[in-house]
Amino acid sequence: MNHKLSFFEKLKAYKLTNNVYVLILLTVSMFLSLACYVFPIFQPDSFFPELALAMATSLLASIFCLISDVYVQYKNSEKDQLLEGMHEFGINNLHFNKQELLEQLLPTCEKELYISGYRLILLDKIAPLLTEVAQRGVQVRAIISPPWFESFRLVYGEKEKVIDHYCRDFRALSYGQDVKAQCQVRFINKPLFSDTYKVDQHLITGPYLHNKTIFDGRITANDFFAYDLIRKSRLYELVEAENKTLWDEASLQLNWDRFAEAYRDIRNSDYRESEKVALIRAACDPVNVSVSPEEAAPELAPTTV
Repeated sequence: MNHKLSFFEKLKAYKLTNNVYVLILLTVSMFLSLACYVFPIFQPDSFFPELALAMATSLLASIFCLISDVYVQYKNSEKDQLLEGMHEFGINNLHFNKQELLEQLLPTCEKELYISGYRLILLDKIAPLLTEVAQRGVQVRAIISPPWFESFRLVYGEKEKVIDHYCRDFRALSYGQDVKAQCQVRFINKPLFSDTYKVDQHLITGPYLHNKTIFDGRITANDFFAYDLIRKSRLYELVEAENKTLWDEASLQLNWDRFAEAYRDIRNSDYRESEKVALIRAACDPVNVSVSPEEAAPELAPTTV
C-alpha cells in the first residue's frame, strides 16, 4: 500500500461505519432523554421524567456494549492488512457468481452500462434485464471480440457457436427508447484479457480463464472470480483506461437497421453457423468512416458447421 490509512478510512475498510452511525444515534437519543429528565416539560407529578431517566440509563448501557464491540472488531481488523489493501484498491467485494451480482445491480442501473466479452453466454441468461435497462434510457456500450476475427479464434477455436447469443442479446437491447442513440456495440480484433462490466459506479472485472469443464467445454464468464470496484482508486482508473483503449481501437460498429434485417433472416432460416457469422458481420460499419468494411475486418471466420 502507498500510504497509511487514517482512522476514518480504516473504519470504512473494516466495514464499521454503520456501527458508528448507530452509536451516534444512540448517544443523541440518550442526551435527549436526559434533557427531558433534567428539564421536564410535563407536570411535576408526571411519570414521564422517570421514564426518560430509565430510557437514558438503558441507552447508556447499549452505548457501552456497542463501543466495546466496535473496539474489539477494530483491533482485530487492524491486524488484517487485506482489508486495508482492498479498501485502498477500491474493492468492495469479491464474487464467484457474476450472474447473481449483475442480477442485483442491473434493476437499479440508471446511467451507464458497459459490457465486454467474446461469447456473451452470461448476458444471454439475463437478456430480460438488458431490455429493462435499455427501456429506462441507460447508455449502453458493448465491446466484443467476435468469431470472424483471429483474436476470437485464438481463444475459442473455430467451432464455437455464438451468433445465437449475439442475436438474443442485441435484440434485447434493441427495445430501448432510442437504440441508435443510447446503445453502441463495437467489435475489436484484439484479445480481451479481462471480463468487465460497468453498472453505473460499479466496475465488475476479473481475468479471463482458460479452464475447461469435464465436458471439455470452456468455462463461462459467470465462473470467473470478479472484483466489485465502487471507489475511485488506482485500480479503478486502470480498468477504466483499459475499457477506453479497447473502445477507441475497435474497428467495427453494429448497424442497428441492418442487424434487424439480419436477425429476421437468421430467425426465419436454417443457416449454418458460418452463414450466421457472415450475416452479423455484414450488419457492421467501420468505426472510422474513411475505412472500408474490408479494411476494417479483413478476416472472415472459416467455414464452420
